[in-house]
Amino acid sequence: MVDKIMTAQQAVKKYINNSDMVFVGGFGHAIPFSIAQEIVRQKKHGLHLIKTGADIVFDMLVAGGCAQGLTCGWYGNPGMGMSNVIRQEVESGTLELTESTNFSMMLRLHAGKLGVPFIPSPILSNGDLAHTVSEIKSITCPFTNAEIQAHGSLNPDVAIVHAQRSDVNGNVQLWGSIGDTVDGCEASKKIICSVEEICQDDEISLTPHLTKLPAHKVVAVIKQPFGAYPSYLHSFYQRDEKYYADHSNNTKDALKTEEWLQSTIYNHNDFNSYLHSLPEDLLKKLEWNNS
Repeated sequence: MVDKIMTAQQAVKKYINNSDMVFVGGFGHAIPFSIAQEIVRQKKHGLHLIKTGADIVFDMLVAGGCAQGLTCGWYGNPGMGMSNVIRQEVESGTLELTESTNFSMMLRLHAGKLGVPFIPSPILSNGDLAHTVSEIKSITCPFTNAEIQAHGSLNPDVAIVHAQRSDVNGNVQLWGSIGDTVDGCEASKKIICSVEEICQDDEISLTPHLTKLPAHKVVAVIKQPFGAYPSYLHSFYQRDEKYYADHSNNTKDALKTEEWLQSTIYNHNDFNSYLHSLPEDLLKKLEWNNS
Protein backbone atom coordinates (compact mmCIF):
# COMPACT_ATOMS: atom_id res chain seq x y z
CA MET A 1 0.00 0.00 0.00
CA VAL A 2 1.21 3.50 -0.89
CA ASP A 3 0.14 6.42 1.28
CA LYS A 4 -0.77 9.23 -1.13
CA ILE A 5 -2.13 11.69 1.41
CA MET A 6 -0.74 15.20 1.04
CA THR A 7 -1.83 18.83 1.14
CA ALA A 8 -3.13 20.74 -1.85
CA GLN A 9 0.01 22.86 -1.72
CA GLN A 10 2.22 19.77 -1.97
CA ALA A 11 0.14 18.11 -4.70
CA VAL A 12 -0.05 21.15 -6.97
CA LYS A 13 3.64 21.94 -6.56
CA LYS A 14 4.71 18.36 -7.28
CA TYR A 15 2.30 17.21 -9.96
CA ILE A 16 1.12 20.23 -11.97
CA ASN A 17 3.69 21.76 -14.28
CA ASN A 18 3.45 24.97 -16.27
CA SER A 19 2.03 24.33 -19.77
CA ASP A 20 0.33 21.06 -18.71
CA MET A 21 -2.94 19.97 -20.25
CA VAL A 22 -5.33 19.78 -17.28
CA PHE A 23 -8.68 18.00 -17.18
CA VAL A 24 -11.06 19.49 -14.60
CA GLY A 25 -13.51 17.01 -13.09
CA GLY A 26 -17.00 17.53 -11.71
CA PHE A 27 -20.33 17.84 -13.46
CA GLY A 28 -22.67 20.33 -11.82
CA HIS A 29 -21.41 19.04 -8.51
CA ALA A 30 -17.98 17.97 -7.21
CA ILE A 31 -16.17 20.87 -8.91
CA PRO A 32 -12.57 20.88 -7.54
CA PHE A 33 -12.49 24.49 -6.34
CA SER A 34 -9.99 23.89 -3.54
CA ILE A 35 -7.37 22.50 -5.94
CA ALA A 36 -8.09 25.22 -8.51
CA GLN A 37 -7.57 27.90 -5.88
CA GLU A 38 -4.17 26.43 -5.07
CA ILE A 39 -3.20 26.38 -8.76
CA VAL A 40 -3.94 30.12 -8.91
CA ARG A 41 -2.19 30.74 -5.58
CA GLN A 42 0.97 29.06 -6.88
CA LYS A 43 0.76 31.05 -10.12
CA LYS A 44 0.93 28.06 -12.44
CA HIS A 45 0.71 29.29 -16.01
CA GLY A 46 0.43 28.23 -19.63
CA LEU A 47 -2.12 25.53 -18.79
CA HIS A 48 -4.49 24.10 -21.39
CA LEU A 49 -7.82 23.36 -19.69
CA ILE A 50 -10.07 20.49 -20.82
CA LYS A 51 -13.79 20.00 -20.05
CA THR A 52 -17.13 19.24 -21.64
CA GLY A 53 -19.09 22.04 -19.92
CA ALA A 54 -16.84 24.50 -18.06
CA ASP A 55 -18.07 25.77 -14.67
CA ILE A 56 -17.12 29.12 -13.10
CA VAL A 57 -14.00 27.46 -11.69
CA PHE A 58 -12.60 28.09 -15.18
CA ASP A 59 -13.13 31.82 -14.65
CA MET A 60 -10.91 31.50 -11.58
CA LEU A 61 -8.13 29.73 -13.49
CA VAL A 62 -8.34 32.04 -16.51
CA ALA A 63 -8.61 35.29 -14.53
CA GLY A 64 -5.77 34.09 -12.29
CA GLY A 65 -3.46 33.99 -15.31
CA CYS A 66 -3.08 30.21 -15.28
CA ALA A 67 -4.62 29.29 -18.63
CA GLN A 68 -3.31 29.72 -22.13
CA GLY A 69 -5.96 27.57 -23.83
CA LEU A 70 -9.39 26.06 -23.26
CA THR A 71 -10.94 23.14 -25.13
CA CYS A 72 -14.57 22.56 -24.23
CA GLY A 73 -18.13 22.12 -25.39
CA TRP A 74 -19.53 25.03 -23.37
CA TYR A 75 -18.30 27.60 -20.86
CA GLY A 76 -20.12 29.79 -18.40
CA ASN A 77 -22.11 30.04 -15.18
CA PRO A 78 -24.48 27.03 -15.04
CA GLY A 79 -28.07 28.22 -15.10
CA MET A 80 -27.00 31.86 -15.33
CA GLY A 81 -25.26 32.53 -18.64
CA MET A 82 -21.98 32.69 -20.50
CA SER A 83 -18.66 33.60 -18.90
CA ASN A 84 -17.65 37.27 -18.88
CA VAL A 85 -14.06 36.35 -18.03
CA ILE A 86 -13.53 33.83 -20.82
CA ARG A 87 -15.28 35.99 -23.42
CA GLN A 88 -13.10 38.97 -22.53
CA GLU A 89 -9.88 36.93 -22.61
CA VAL A 90 -10.75 35.34 -25.97
CA GLU A 91 -11.64 38.71 -27.47
CA SER A 92 -8.36 40.20 -26.24
CA GLY A 93 -6.39 37.32 -27.77
CA THR A 94 -4.87 36.10 -24.49
CA LEU A 95 -6.85 32.84 -24.37
CA GLU A 96 -7.06 30.31 -27.20
CA LEU A 97 -10.54 28.76 -27.29
CA THR A 98 -11.40 25.52 -29.09
CA GLU A 99 -15.15 24.84 -28.98
CA SER A 100 -16.99 21.76 -30.16
CA THR A 101 -19.88 20.08 -28.31
CA ASN A 102 -20.21 18.30 -24.99
CA PHE A 103 -20.71 14.97 -26.75
CA SER A 104 -17.73 15.47 -29.02
CA MET A 105 -15.62 16.19 -25.94
CA MET A 106 -16.90 12.98 -24.34
CA LEU A 107 -15.90 11.04 -27.46
CA ARG A 108 -12.42 12.54 -27.44
CA LEU A 109 -11.87 11.78 -23.74
CA HIS A 110 -13.28 8.27 -24.19
CA ALA A 111 -10.85 7.69 -27.05
CA GLY A 112 -8.04 8.80 -24.75
CA LYS A 113 -9.29 6.43 -22.07
CA LEU A 114 -9.36 3.52 -24.53
CA GLY A 115 -5.93 4.33 -25.94
CA VAL A 116 -7.18 4.70 -29.51
CA PRO A 117 -6.35 7.66 -31.78
CA PHE A 118 -9.97 8.64 -32.47
CA ILE A 119 -13.62 7.61 -32.22
CA PRO A 120 -15.83 7.89 -35.34
CA SER A 121 -19.23 9.56 -35.09
CA PRO A 122 -21.64 11.49 -37.32
CA ILE A 123 -21.64 14.23 -34.65
CA LEU A 124 -20.44 17.55 -36.18
CA SER A 125 -20.68 16.19 -39.72
CA ASN A 126 -22.86 19.22 -40.47
CA GLY A 127 -23.16 22.71 -39.11
CA ASP A 128 -20.79 25.63 -38.57
CA LEU A 129 -18.47 23.66 -36.26
CA ALA A 130 -17.96 20.76 -38.66
CA HIS A 131 -14.59 21.90 -39.99
CA THR A 132 -13.35 24.32 -37.33
CA VAL A 133 -11.67 21.94 -34.86
CA SER A 134 -8.29 20.67 -36.08
CA GLU A 135 -8.60 17.45 -34.05
CA ILE A 136 -11.91 16.53 -35.72
CA LYS A 137 -11.53 15.35 -39.30
CA SER A 138 -13.79 13.86 -41.94
CA ILE A 139 -13.16 10.22 -42.84
CA THR A 140 -14.88 7.62 -45.02
CA CYS A 141 -16.47 4.71 -43.19
CA PRO A 142 -14.86 1.47 -44.41
CA PHE A 143 -18.19 -0.38 -44.08
CA THR A 144 -20.77 2.04 -45.52
CA ASN A 145 -18.62 4.56 -47.44
CA ALA A 146 -20.49 7.30 -45.59
CA GLU A 147 -18.58 10.41 -44.57
CA ILE A 148 -18.29 10.67 -40.79
CA GLN A 149 -16.15 12.58 -38.34
CA ALA A 150 -13.10 11.22 -36.52
CA HIS A 151 -12.90 12.81 -33.07
CA GLY A 152 -9.24 12.80 -32.04
CA SER A 153 -8.28 11.48 -28.61
CA LEU A 154 -7.36 13.66 -25.64
CA ASN A 155 -4.82 12.56 -23.04
CA PRO A 156 -4.41 15.33 -20.45
CA ASP A 157 -1.23 15.43 -18.39
CA VAL A 158 -3.17 15.63 -15.15
CA ALA A 159 -6.77 15.57 -13.90
CA ILE A 160 -8.01 17.47 -10.87
CA VAL A 161 -11.16 16.20 -9.20
CA HIS A 162 -13.14 16.33 -5.96
CA ALA A 163 -14.99 13.29 -4.59
CA GLN A 164 -16.77 12.04 -1.50
CA ARG A 165 -14.08 9.77 -0.13
CA SER A 166 -10.94 7.71 -0.71
CA ASP A 167 -8.56 5.44 1.13
CA VAL A 168 -4.90 6.41 1.51
CA ASN A 169 -3.96 4.39 -1.57
CA GLY A 170 -6.19 6.44 -3.87
CA ASN A 171 -9.20 4.18 -4.33
CA VAL A 172 -11.60 7.07 -4.88
CA GLN A 173 -15.34 6.73 -4.38
CA LEU A 174 -17.62 9.17 -6.18
CA TRP A 175 -21.38 9.13 -6.56
CA GLY A 176 -24.10 11.42 -7.86
CA SER A 177 -23.86 13.07 -11.28
CA ILE A 178 -20.64 11.70 -12.82
CA GLY A 179 -20.72 13.41 -16.22
CA ASP A 180 -17.31 13.38 -17.91
CA THR A 181 -15.30 12.83 -14.71
CA VAL A 182 -14.48 9.15 -15.10
CA ASP A 183 -13.59 9.31 -18.80
CA GLY A 184 -11.57 12.48 -18.27
CA CYS A 185 -9.66 11.03 -15.33
CA GLU A 186 -8.97 7.70 -17.00
CA ALA A 187 -7.77 9.51 -20.15
CA SER A 188 -5.33 11.54 -18.05
CA LYS A 189 -1.82 10.44 -17.16
CA LYS A 190 -2.28 11.17 -13.46
CA ILE A 191 -5.02 12.27 -11.06
CA ILE A 192 -5.02 14.68 -8.12
CA CYS A 193 -8.10 14.19 -5.96
CA SER A 194 -9.46 16.11 -2.99
CA VAL A 195 -12.04 14.32 -0.83
CA GLU A 196 -14.33 14.96 2.10
CA GLU A 197 -13.25 11.86 4.00
CA ILE A 198 -10.34 9.42 4.20
CA CYS A 199 -11.64 5.91 4.84
CA GLN A 200 -10.15 2.60 5.91
CA ASP A 201 -9.62 -0.11 3.28
CA ASP A 202 -12.45 -2.27 4.63
CA GLU A 203 -14.93 0.61 4.30
CA ILE A 204 -14.04 0.96 0.62
CA SER A 205 -14.34 -2.80 0.16
CA LEU A 206 -17.92 -2.78 1.46
CA THR A 207 -19.09 -0.65 -1.48
CA PRO A 208 -16.81 -1.51 -4.43
CA HIS A 209 -19.39 -0.24 -6.95
CA LEU A 210 -18.73 3.32 -5.75
CA THR A 211 -14.99 3.17 -6.50
CA LYS A 212 -14.84 5.14 -9.75
CA LEU A 213 -11.23 6.25 -10.19
CA PRO A 214 -8.24 3.94 -10.73
CA ALA A 215 -5.83 4.00 -7.78
CA HIS A 216 -2.83 3.39 -10.03
CA LYS A 217 -3.37 6.80 -11.65
CA VAL A 218 -4.20 8.70 -8.46
CA VAL A 219 -0.95 10.32 -7.35
CA ALA A 220 -2.31 12.53 -4.55
CA VAL A 221 -5.25 12.42 -2.16
CA ILE A 222 -6.09 15.63 -0.31
CA LYS A 223 -8.45 15.61 2.66
CA GLN A 224 -10.46 18.80 2.18
CA PRO A 225 -13.98 19.10 3.60
CA PHE A 226 -16.13 21.40 1.46
CA GLY A 227 -13.47 21.14 -1.24
CA ALA A 228 -16.10 21.58 -3.95
CA TYR A 229 -17.62 24.76 -2.45
CA PRO A 230 -19.37 26.83 -3.84
CA SER A 231 -20.61 23.96 -6.03
CA TYR A 232 -22.39 21.09 -4.34
CA LEU A 233 -21.42 17.53 -3.48
CA HIS A 234 -24.06 14.84 -3.58
CA SER A 235 -25.06 13.68 -0.06
CA PHE A 236 -22.72 16.22 1.63
CA TYR A 237 -23.78 19.81 0.86
CA GLN A 238 -25.87 21.94 -1.47
CA ARG A 239 -24.71 24.50 -3.99
CA ASP A 240 -24.34 28.08 -2.76
CA GLU A 241 -26.94 29.52 -5.12
CA LYS A 242 -26.25 33.10 -4.05
CA TYR A 243 -22.56 32.73 -4.92
CA TYR A 244 -23.41 31.57 -8.43
CA ALA A 245 -26.11 34.25 -8.82
CA ASP A 246 -23.65 36.96 -7.78
CA HIS A 247 -20.83 35.65 -9.95
CA SER A 248 -21.66 37.49 -13.18
CA ASN A 249 -21.67 40.83 -11.35
CA ASN A 250 -18.45 39.89 -9.52
CA THR A 251 -16.69 39.35 -12.85
CA LYS A 252 -18.30 42.01 -15.03
CA ASP A 253 -15.02 43.89 -15.51
CA ALA A 254 -11.32 43.54 -14.71
CA LEU A 255 -11.53 45.49 -11.44
CA LYS A 256 -14.44 43.45 -10.08
CA THR A 257 -12.73 40.23 -11.14
CA GLU A 258 -9.52 41.20 -9.35
CA GLU A 259 -11.51 42.01 -6.20
CA TRP A 260 -13.15 38.57 -6.44
CA LEU A 261 -9.79 36.82 -6.77
CA GLN A 262 -8.37 38.87 -3.91
CA SER A 263 -11.17 38.05 -1.47
CA THR A 264 -11.39 34.41 -2.53
CA ILE A 265 -7.74 33.42 -3.03
CA TYR A 266 -5.01 35.98 -2.52
CA ASN A 267 -6.10 37.02 0.98
CA HIS A 268 -5.74 33.43 2.19
CA ASN A 269 -2.87 30.99 2.66
CA ASP A 270 -5.04 27.98 1.88
CA PHE A 271 -8.59 26.83 1.23
CA ASN A 272 -9.40 26.34 4.92
CA SER A 273 -8.54 29.97 5.56
CA TYR A 274 -10.97 30.93 2.81
CA LEU A 275 -13.71 28.75 4.31
CA HIS A 276 -13.18 30.40 7.71
CA SER A 277 -13.77 33.79 6.08
CA LEU A 278 -17.30 32.85 5.01
CA PRO A 279 -20.36 33.89 7.05
CA GLU A 280 -20.41 31.87 10.24
CA ASP A 281 -23.54 29.81 9.57
CA LEU A 282 -23.28 29.51 5.77
CA LEU A 283 -21.74 26.04 5.51
CA LYS A 284 -24.13 24.75 8.18
CA LYS A 285 -27.08 25.98 6.11
CA LEU A 286 -25.71 24.20 3.04
CA GLU A 287 -25.57 20.77 4.68
CA TRP A 288 -27.23 18.08 2.58
CA ASN A 289 -30.92 17.42 3.21
CA ASN A 290 -31.99 13.94 2.13
CA SER A 291 -35.63 15.00 2.05
